[in-house]
Amino acid sequence: MQTFDVMVAGGGSAGIAAALAASRTGARTLLVERSAQLGGTGANALVHTFCGLFHPDVSHPPQWLNPGIPTEIGEHLLTASGRNKPDLMGRVYVLRHEPAEFARLAARLCAAEPALTLRTAADLVSLRRDGDSWRFITSAEGQTTESTARHVVDTTGAAALAALCSPESHVVAEGERLYRPALVCRITGLAGPLDEHAPLQLAATLVRAVRSGDLPAAAMGAGFRQSPVRGDEVFMTLDLEAGGAAWNPLHQAALEAVKQEAHALAGAIWRHLTAHHPLFASSDRIVMPEQLGVRESGRWKGDHVLTAQELRESRRFEDEIALAGWPLEFRETARGPKFVYFDKPEPAGIPARCLRTAEVPGMFFAGKCLSCDHEALASVRVMGTCLATGQAAGRLAAGL
Repeated sequence: MQTFDVMVAGGGSAGIAAALAASRTGARTLLVERSAQLGGTGANALVHTFCGLFHPDVSHPPQWLNPGIPTEIGEHLLTASGRNKPDLMGRVYVLRHEPAEFARLAARLCAAEPALTLRTAADLVSLRRDGDSWRFITSAEGQTTESTARHVVDTTGAAALAALCSPESHVVAEGERLYRPALVCRITGLAGPLDEHAPLQLAATLVRAVRSGDLPAAAMGAGFRQSPVRGDEVFMTLDLEAGGAAWNPLHQAALEAVKQEAHALAGAIWRHLTAHHPLFASSDRIVMPEQLGVRESGRWKGDHVLTAQELRESRRFEDEIALAGWPLEFRETARGPKFVYFDKPEPAGIPARCLRTAEVPGMFFAGKCLSCDHEALASVRVMGTCLATGQAAGRLAAGL
């Protein structure tokens, strides 16, 4: 039996920040992650843009929005990419980063904390309240370990701990409204970097392929973005319909089926481009991600449900513990995003009540599974905001 002050479930952006924040107070902290490496979608799904790190007013030079761990990680990734400022894309600042560097940074930061214990490639198989503590079992490589923790933080992205211990607090949107998932892959060995004309040329190439029957219509949803560190690499992103109303990211078999179908489509697009586009003629490899980029699955219903209206009005709260600055980025179809910006270029507050519920004492939640409505999730699900809410949840769990 191992005893901790704080257990964090999920090693993505929110979980990393929660574990670091809790352990840096001296709290004995355990971080449990299902994958072999930390980083969540920012590493395992090859999501290569950090959104939500900066103040939403782009009429001024970029300013970090949330101090502490979000700024610490953002500054490192910016330096590692060889640039001194983020990219301005339309009306938002984004930080393009190398996913492998984010994974390395997460591992290094966690290893530096003496109060933090990591269990990667591990599943949380049971969780129950036991007096004033939580008792849980993790499984890794066929071995189970029983532990206790005074407080627990759910950053699983799917509110998996709500499903385990409080099903009435587990909220899942209807299948047809769920934000569509994405597949992001890396293409290497290009003849050179993308120039300003490349996106239109690539789109025209794919349209011709669809019209000729060489590629399915879904190929027209492919988008391309230059790697921030290598001129001969690009990231290709495919937004997926994933079966429409039948999409269920909580069902592992369905998730795997969509992933395999997306891999096949991405491979077909790559092979077509190597044969029909001069920039891709020398491409030698396409690297598929370990995970799909799942934008929405399950979330907690907490003491306060953050709404899209509160975000659009840049509402502030007495108990706010983080700021949201990313616009509402709706992706309910695979036809690209629909942005709805805040009414004024000012951030909105996220109250502590969105990170806990009186119904389940000793439980906190952050990242994509915090308490908000479906529309508000379109803003707060991005990695920069997940870092900020994760940091806040870790501090709350440690008693700060």
